[in-house]
Amino acid sequence: MNKPLFSARINLTMKKKLLPLFSIVLIISGAAIIFGSVQKTVTLVVNEESYPLTTYALTVGGMLEQYGIPLKAEDSLSPSAQHWLREGETVRLEQAAHFLVMADGESETILTAARKPANILSLTETPLYPGDRIFVDGKPVPPDVPIPYQASHSLQVRRATPLTLFVAGEQELSFTSVASTLAQALWDEHIFLYSSDYLTPAPSTPLTGKPLQVNLTRSQELTIHVWDETIHTLSAASNIGTALAETGLALQGLDYSIPDENSPLPEDGEIQVVRVQEKIILEQVPIPFGVSFQAADTVELDSQAILAGGEYGVQARRIRVRYENGEEVSREMEKEWMAKEPQPRVVGYGTNINVRSVDTPSGTMQYWRKVTAYATSYKPGDAGVNNTTASGATLKKGVIAVIRSWYWYMQGQRVYIPGYGIATIEDIGGGVAGQHWVDLGYSKEDYVPWHQNVTVYFLTPIPAPENIMWVLE
Repeated sequence: MNKPLFSARINLTMKKKLLPLFSIVLIISGAAIIFGSVQKTVTLVVNEESYPLTTYALTVGGMLEQYGIPLKAEDSLSPSAQHWLREGETVRLEQAAHFLVMADGESETILTAARKPANILSLTETPLYPGDRIFVDGKPVPPDVPIPYQASHSLQVRRATPLTLFVAGEQELSFTSVASTLAQALWDEHIFLYSSDYLTPAPSTPLTGKPLQVNLTRSQELTIHVWDETIHTLSAASNIGTALAETGLALQGLDYSIPDENSPLPEDGEIQVVRVQEKIILEQVPIPFGVSFQAADTVELDSQAILAGGEYGVQARRIRVRYENGEEVSREMEKEWMAKEPQPRVVGYGTNINVRSVDTPSGTMQYWRKVTAYATSYKPGDAGVNNTTASGATLKKGVIAVIRSWYWYMQGQRVYIPGYGIATIEDIGGGVAGQHWVDLGYSKEDYVPWHQNVTVYFLTPIPAPENIMWVLE
C-alpha cells in the first residue's frame, strides 16, 4: 500500500468536508462586517413633521418597512423607495389624503398627496376664475398655500356671483359675492333682511356663479282690526289677502276685508277684517184655526155645543241669518211652507125645538123660542118713520121692528113681550150694536118709551124649517 498516496487521499477528503463549513463561517463573518458598516442615522419627514431615525436598512423602502410605515401608490416619497440610504440623508414622505372636491354643483372624491388647493383642483380639471374662493373644511384658504395633512378634507370652490339688487322695483346695488347663499351674500354687504321682507329668489337660493337679479320688497307696518282686537304687524305681501294669511288671519268662507283682499297694502296700513257667519234657523208660526157651524139636532135651539175642538196649523219658515263680527245684520226668508194645516173648530147650533108654556095676563101661551133683547119704542113722526111698516102694515101698538136679517126669516111671526103684549114682526130697524134688539111700535096717541131688556117669546105654531133663523145674529 502506498502510504503517501493514501495520506493524500485522506487529506483531499478532509478538505472536501471542511470546505462548506469554512464558507459558512466566511459568509457569517462578512455579513457581520457589512452589518456593522451600514448602520446609519437619517431624518424622516412625514407630512412636514421630522423624525430622526437610526437604521441598518440599505434602501428607503427598507427603512419604511423596518418602522412599519405603509406606502401607498398615491403617496409622495423623496427619494424613491429603491434609493440606497446614506448617512445623514433626509427622506420626505407626503401621505395621500382623501379630498371631496365640490364645484359647480358637482362633487368628486380623489386620493392625492398634493397639498396646495390649486394643484388638487388641477387634478379634477376644476378651473379657477378671478374672484373665486376656495374653502377647505369650511374655511377660506389661498390657492397656493399647502393644506395641513389629515386623512380627509372637503374642498369647495365658490364661484364669484354677480348680483344686481332691486328694491321696490328700482336698482339699488350691483356687487359680486362668493357666499354660498343669497342671504349670506346680502349679509356680507350689510343688507339686512327682516322675516317679513319679501325677497325673490328665496334667501336660501345657492349662488352658482351665474349672474343673479334680486328683488327685495321691504315690509311695511300694518294695523289690523279684528272684532274688538287690534294687531300690529309687518308685511311685504303684494295684497291684503296674502298679508292676512301670513299673519294667521286668513279670510275664510264669507269673511271680507276693508279694503278688499285683492287690493294692495294701503298706504296708511289700516285694515279691517269682518268675520262673517251665517246660520239657518227654522221658525214655526202658529196658524189660528177657523170656526165652522153645523146643525146639531141633539142641541136645543139657541144653544151651541163644540163638536170638534179645532187645531192650530203650523207655518214653517227657513230663514238665513247673517252675523258680522258677532252682530246680526240681516235676515232673509229663503222658503216658507205649510207644515200642518189648521183644523177648524166645529160648533153645533141647536135645531132641537121644545115647546114650552108661559103665563101671561091673557092666560097661558105656548112658545117655541125665547130670546132676551134690548127694547126700544117708536111711533109715526119719529125721524125717518111714517105710518106704514116694511111689510105694508099700519104702524101701531102690536107691530114691532127687528134688524133686517131677522126680518127676512121672521116677518109675520107672532111674539109675546111681557109689559107690551102680543105683537107681530112687520118692520125693519137699525138695531143696537152688540146685542139682540126689538123696536116696539105705537101710535102717537098711546106711545110709551122703552129702554130696557125684555124677553121675547116666539109663539106657536112653529114655522117651517126654512123660515127659522137657526143662529141669531
